[in-house]
Amino acid sequence: MFAIILYHGIDSGERWDRSMTPTDREYVLSRRLFEEHIAYLSTNAVTVASLRACRGASDDESAASSDRSDRRPVVVLTFDDGDVSGYTTAAPILERFGFRGEFFVVTDWIGRAGFMTAGQLRELSARGHRIHSHSRTHPRLPALETAAIDEEVIASKRELEAITGAPVEYFSIPNGAYDVRVLDAARRSGYAGALNSTAGYNERAIASFVLRRFSAKSYTTVADLASICERPRYTAARVALRRSTLAAAKHMLGGRYDRLRHALVSRKGRS
Repeated sequence: MFAIILYHGIDSGERWDRSMTPTDREYVLSRRLFEEHIAYLSTNAVTVASLRACRGASDDESAASSDRSDRRPVVVLTFDDGDVSGYTTAAPILERFGFRGEFFVVTDWIGRAGFMTAGQLRELSARGHRIHSHSRTHPRLPALETAAIDEEVIASKRELEAITGAPVEYFSIPNGAYDVRVLDAARRSGYAGALNSTAGYNERAIASFVLRRFSAKSYTTVADLASICERPRYTAARVALRRSTLAAAKHMLGGRYDRLRHALVSRKGRS
């Protein structure tokens, strides 16, 4: 079993060049907190591995991770959107501790203010990080026609492979929203799997195409991360309870649920 941690932006305290909503800000960690996360992973009995290794690829890293995973929790570190902080802040911190990340990029955002450039993506790939697709424009894919879904899923893979010269093996589903057409397009594209944002663990022995992730937020403490890594039964039970509670709240509140959540997130961002 392995856990995938989903990060977005890392705030180093410098000027933020991209526009951010309160919801976006909820997924941005301070540099200090992110460093604490990575330091925890480096000093405790946790194996940080690649998606390739966890999925049983036949390389040295896979063999080493497989040998350790019987005794140690295994986690994969992923980063969505292609925020420039992945290059300026996250990657150097990972490398200082001997780790590498999996970066999922929206190709139409490459080179925009606040996002990584093609040159930075090539450099990250050369330094051992892995570059994957997060679509072309980050839409809600099920709302699109099938041809447009193919363009988002397939063309983004081609574009990234042309930039890095390396295989793009995984697809991160924008907004976690998908249907059978999205998964079909991902399979036809040759992706090894698709990642969503539903909290949960993944079994190494089960070849599931869709993989779950735990989202790290601005208030995710090291204790929270340690619980994911070291207490999977407790964490799985807590996630199931939270999921059922949210489902009940959405059913009761209907359209008011999203407005209430937005208001709470905005208030938290101002505090």
